[in-house]
Amino acid sequence: MLFEALLLTLAVALAAIPLARARPGGPLVALVACCVALAWGLAVRHERPPPPNMPVEVRDGGYVSSDRCRACHPSEYASWHRTFHRTMTQRATPEAFAADFDGVEVTLWGQRHRFFRRGEELWVDMPDPTAPESAPHRALVDAAAERAPRVERPIVMTTGSHHYQVLWVPRTLDEGERDVINLRIVYLIDEGRWIPRSAAFLQPPELRQGLVSWRLSCIKCHATRGRPGPEFDTDVVDFGIGCESCHGPSEAHIAAHQDPLRRYAAHLGDDADESVVNPARLDHARASEVCAQCHSLLAIPDSAAFIAEGTPFRPGQPIHDVFPNLRGELLSDAKQGERLWADGDARVTGSEWIGVSGSRCFTEGELSCLSCHSMHAGSRDDMLAADAEGDGACTSCHAAADYAAASHTHHAADSSGSRCVNCHMPHTSYGLLKAVRSHRIDSPAVARSLASRRPIACNLCHLDRTLAWTAETMRAWYGHTVPELDDERHQVSEALALLLRGDAGQRALIAWSMGWEPAQAASDIRWIAPYLTFTLNDPYDAVRELGARSLRTLPGFGDFEFDPLGPEGDRIERASEIIPRWYEAQAQDLAGVPPEVLIEPADGLNRAAITDLLRRRDNRPVMLSE
Repeated sequence: MLFEALLLTLAVALAAIPLARARPGGPLVALVACCVALAWGLAVRHERPPPPNMPVEVRDGGYVSSDRCRACHPSEYASWHRTFHRTMTQRATPEAFAADFDGVEVTLWGQRHRFFRRGEELWVDMPDPTAPESAPHRALVDAAAERAPRVERPIVMTTGSHHYQVLWVPRTLDEGERDVINLRIVYLIDEGRWIPRSAAFLQPPELRQGLVSWRLSCIKCHATRGRPGPEFDTDVVDFGIGCESCHGPSEAHIAAHQDPLRRYAAHLGDDADESVVNPARLDHARASEVCAQCHSLLAIPDSAAFIAEGTPFRPGQPIHDVFPNLRGELLSDAKQGERLWADGDARVTGSEWIGVSGSRCFTEGELSCLSCHSMHAGSRDDMLAADAEGDGACTSCHAAADYAAASHTHHAADSSGSRCVNCHMPHTSYGLLKAVRSHRIDSPAVARSLASRRPIACNLCHLDRTLAWTAETMRAWYGHTVPELDDERHQVSEALALLLRGDAGQRALIAWSMGWEPAQAASDIRWIAPYLTFTLNDPYDAVRELGARSLRTLPGFGDFEFDPLGPEGDRIERASEIIPRWYEAQAQDLAGVPPEVLIEPADGLNRAAITDLLRRRDNRPVMLSE
């Protein structure tokens, strides 16, 4: 390329010689100067630095990028541009960072990260991520972790802009290196603090912090047409979830509409445009499968082909033709137990299609993801369409006169108990350090809850009630058969029992529910504080985090300071202050507290019953990572 450029410059100069002879002096000097400048510019362009140490953007295979949509679809482009989908993955520009990290130093679990500016780039001085000493867990002390050699790396990408943010650095600084790996710390955006990455997920405490390669773990969903590349030559069409993630490759669409007559005819007509996919024009199953390419438990059937070419799925095609395993059927029994409840519903967020497609509203009706969510007109937080706020999405099919009335809900019309989603889509999934609504739309049933181990909606609101109370209430209201229940289900609050003897995922859901305003309004909350003490000593980081958050919502504990990631001794000492503080404040006001919560007005906690529940705790390892 450089050789041809120099030949072109020489040809221009030779062609101008007659002109220079006719008018000697100034023109010749100017011409020579221009030729020299042209040659120098082309040479500099040819010698430009290699691509950065990160994936690159490549437009091929019919993909053109979201920016090409803007000219003809400005309002749709603008509404997409404001979404967290767009900013799911970004180049590490100053605008992409959730906060100003320059000059920040973070030490967690003995791992010290120091951020600094180098020119226009943000860099980090950090433990060498490839060194064995750099895979810490909470048992390591500072001295051991600091034995890891230190390196400096540029921050090249970010993931997340809503709840928390992950920063990515190149594995090495070798020329052409495009494999990027995560820092082992993440930034909680709302709280403005850092935590170890493993603490952002619900995972067994004995696990060390592994490295994550973006090209193999995140590229499928957090970029548009991501292609890992067999030699680490990773490329994407767009960083983040772009227009073509949902509408498919758009090169043919753009080419077809270069004709202004066709463009205006399409704009004014009602016929479907066959040159591009519009999910709103697909049937409910195909439309939802556009979302399922990310919001499910699909497994890549051909790893080698995926690495070479990326996902073969294109919006509009039947997704089962590409991904036969959307419900985790190919997962091991252990993995299924971690990611799914026993009835097949998802335990972890990010798998919403599993719930939607298993709902009768979908299998026997025409419910789709777009029945509630709008990519262009929804709220920025959860992309709910305006008419899906409240009960609107449900009463568009289920007549409000029949289903929104107190005769159906048995709750006051203006109460949280009359909201459709609180009964039919309860918070039984986990992710992003919170409980998330199930997307399996079904009716609460005690027998189903017992079989699936999935907490029933009634006891996620009525925290002080037993499962037997729920069963009897459902019999009286809806004619349900009361299943056989053991003594505990008759005598102990179901939420309390799950908090003390449940597995880590169940404990996390209950800990979150104890801070949920509708549940606090529906329950006697005078008894909750001492039980959150047990969450603060839980072996799982996420359970401690949720317990501390809920504790601070209770009267008298709004200013209670607790570091869920602090040294174990400090945590135990701090948590030990809760029960005396609670009893001093509540001792004169425990009359009428339900006996099912194991509080005895005379001397506080029923320690024998509590100890028995703790002894029977389900300690199976649980890993819920979205």
